[in-house]
Amino acid sequence: MDPRFTPISSQEPVSSSVINDAIYKTEHFTYRLLAVQLDGQGVSWYLYASDSDSDQNNRVDWVLGVFDTCGQLGFFLDLHLDNELKVPALKLAPDNRYLGVNGEGQFCFPVYAGVYRVGFKSYTVDICPDSLEKRIVHYIQSYKTEYLGLFENEKEACLGIYSHFDNRLRGCKMC
Repeated sequence: MDPRFTPISSQEPVSSSVINDAIYKTEHFTYRLLAVQLDGQGVSWYLYASDSDSDQNNRVDWVLGVFDTCGQLGFFLDLHLDNELKVPALKLAPDNRYLGVNGEGQFCFPVYAGVYRVGFKSYTVDICPDSLEKRIVHYIQSYKTEYLGLFENEKEACLGIYSHFDNRLRGCKMC
């Protein structure tokens, strides 16, 4: 686990699917690392960020990404710490920011879907109607929309967005 994070202590695990749950606080953000394993899949490492300057009711939450390894998560955390305004992040809707155990005892967490804004540019990530695993990704600049693809899962969609974003930053004319 990334040494910057402190495990969230609890008397018993929140869910058998939760492998790691930890937080890291900076002056402006509280980051949350969540590692889960669902339905025999590999481990997914989610990185969330919350606005530390707001109270609970006015708080703004983001999903910074979902990754294969804790090392990847640490790399993207470093990108965000260097300049949080220039890293794609999904702003969670108030009804999609719950992370914890619901009334039926099921563990719930925000999924990787929604609108990612970076300045005046955006990425949209939609859950495929044919498969809850797959994600449809578009890039939007001004009034132009570009289809980036149908990705097999959240991790692939996240990688696709960061790859496209990085290529655009480096001036790749093929993107």
